[in-house]
Amino acid sequence: MLYEMSEVLLDLKSFLHDKNEPVLITDVLKWGLLNWSLEDWKNVLEEEELEFRLGVFEATEKPQWERTCKLVRNNFDYLLNHVNNNTNEWLYFDYKHLNSWFKNIEQVRQSINWSTIGFPDVKPEDCTIWIGTKGAHTPCHLDCYGFNLVYQIYGKKLWVLFPPEENLLPSRIPYEESSIYSKLNFFSPNLNDFKGISKCRKIELNPGDILFVPHKWWHYVENLTTSISVNVWLPLVEDHEERFKESVVQFFAKQITDLSSNDVNRIILNPNMDDVILESSESLMDILNKCKRICKENLSSKRVLGSKERGETQKIVTDINDFVSTIPVMSKEDFTLFLNKQIDRFNGSKLKEHPVYKKDDNVELFEAITDPRVIELITNILLKK
Repeated sequence: MLYEMSEVLLDLKSFLHDKNEPVLITDVLKWGLLNWSLEDWKNVLEEEELEFRLGVFEATEKPQWERTCKLVRNNFDYLLNHVNNNTNEWLYFDYKHLNSWFKNIEQVRQSINWSTIGFPDVKPEDCTIWIGTKGAHTPCHLDCYGFNLVYQIYGKKLWVLFPPEENLLPSRIPYEESSIYSKLNFFSPNLNDFKGISKCRKIELNPGDILFVPHKWWHYVENLTTSISVNVWLPLVEDHEERFKESVVQFFAKQITDLSSNDVNRIILNPNMDDVILESSESLMDILNKCKRICKENLSSKRVLGSKERGETQKIVTDINDFVSTIPVMSKEDFTLFLNKQIDRFNGSKLKEHPVYKKDDNVELFEAITDPRVIELITNILLKK
């Protein structure tokens, strides 16, 4: 039985590389972290200073972008006190790369092992950890690089997903490399903003679940309870082309922010891009040209499935049905019901707009020239030269 299980799971790597829709994978990873209580996490992380994003559990007109949240440094016990005593705010130790955090916490690092599902080369330092209270969330966005594997370790987490072609009002404001944000607010939605939106897939992850998020799929993520998860982005051949596009966006970001006030730059940039753009000493044109060269060199190497490979892929799908399930598309009625539930929990209240966000000519120009359709056109022209 152990040999058969291993054989099926090794096939999972090929299966995921060719999959173009999100899937739920269950009962295959059994990390020791699954058995940890919050008190266990507290004991292990007792000496660690953590960096939390603090937001409000209230309705807002726009998504709660990182720039509008407070940044708080404290320990894990601070999070536990929030869990027990604060229902008006949420805390998120989010998007924390393990190549920078928990370097000496061997109890965490030794438990992280993706080899049983076909990824033996993935190390803890390749992964990212997310720890947050109920209501902590990431605004809807898509990731430009690779595909995403998410392992739920503790609590429940909501994922709402849409295919890349769904028009969720994409924007590069706030600008963050490799993330294209949606202007739509899924945390406290306005129904009028969601007219014509369909093809939604919704899943609640429980401990032990793995979610596969394909390349460039839109996703909104919210903690339904106190939640801990670990994820890894795995590379694709397409990443070379996407990095070239991102180098063009970054070049424009530098030109606009050099001409803008600090207040305007706070609108344009996500906080984690301040140093990259505002303090950059590198020539972004040199970076752009390097990405262009690498992209050109790799365009011809994209793998195309032949007839034999397609047959093998079909066999793999049959082999792993016991572990993998697709996530169905929600009906229009169920999607509307979900949005209404998101709205009703705030009793129709709306907060005033955050003062960071106001109209500005430079902001509108940056949004126009970094529209994904414009960047696609520019990169296509440059690649032909």
